[in-house]
Amino acid sequence: MLDDVRKFKDTKKHFDKVREDLEIAQVKNAQAPRNKPHEVEEATSTLNFTRKCFRHLALDYVLQINVLQAKKKFEILDAMLSFMHAQYSLYQQGYNLLDEIDPYMKKLAAEVSSVVFHIRY
Repeated sequence: MLDDVRKFKDTKKHFDKVREDLEIAQVKNAQAPRNKPHEVEEATSTLNFTRKCFRHLALDYVLQINVLQAKKKFEILDAMLSFMHAQYSLYQQGYNLLDEIDPYMKKLAAEVSSVVFHIRY
C-alpha cells in the first residue's frame, strides 16, 4: 500500500507539472503573433504535444486514484473481518466458560434456595 501511495504522489507531482506546462503552452499559443507563421506553427505543435501528454497523465492519475480507493476498500473489509472473528472468539470463549460452570451455578442456586427455605421456616 505504501508503494501505491508513493506512486500516486509521484504521478500527482508529474500531473501538476504537465498541467502547468499546458497552461504555459496555451498562453504562448494565444500570444503567438499571427503574422509570423513559423512561431504560430511552433506554438501550436507545442500545445498539441502538451495536450496529448496531459491527457495521458490525466488518465494515469485517475487510474492511480481508483487503485488506491479499491485497495482501501479491501483493507477496511479485511479489518472488519478480523474484528468480527475476534468478537466471535470472545463470545465463544465466554459461552464455553459459562457452560463449564453451569453445574456449579445450579448447585449453588439449589443451596441458596435450601438456606432461604430453612431461614423462613
